[in-house]
Amino acid sequence: MDLSEAKLPETVKVDGSTFYVKTSFKFWLKFLKKLDDKNAPPADFDFMYNGARPRSRLNGIMALVQFCNPPQLLPRPEVFGSGSSEKATDYTVDADYIYAAFMELYGIDLIESDMHWYKFLALFKGLHGTKLNEIIGYRLYENTSGKRDAYTRQMEKLRRAWELPQPEDEHDEALEAFEARLNK
Repeated sequence: MDLSEAKLPETVKVDGSTFYVKTSFKFWLKFLKKLDDKNAPPADFDFMYNGARPRSRLNGIMALVQFCNPPQLLPRPEVFGSGSSEKATDYTVDADYIYAAFMELYGIDLIESDMHWYKFLALFKGLHGTKLNEIIGYRLYENTSGKRDAYTRQMEKLRRAWELPQPEDEHDEALEAFEARLNK
């Protein structure tokens, strides 16, 4: 987001040409859901364009991914490490909590809003002191102390209780090997 600009971006560049895209956060949430579908054909992403679409759908999807995930300068990954690769939020699973957090903190009704994706991201990053933040804290909890006291047991229990469901296509190789031995 560049506050010195008169407007937020509403186009992507694909193969040297500019294309207008939908900017409402609701479209980007649909885009992310579609992106999770490994079987979605490239044509399924055409809904993100206002008007003309790129000839190369794959290059168009890459441009949409870049728009969806604008570069972030801070925090620097080399200071804190690359961070956990664990997903801490899911826009679908956590929808109620996201809605409640925006209403509680900003007075924004996300059902009624069509705010720009970049505004949504900025406000999402600024969330604090909400039930959603509490849940994210549980999901990211790691017992680095090695202690097994009442607090760490409770936090580990809360982490398991609030853990996001794993995608169906992720396979546990050890479990598969065990099941294969059972079926022999």
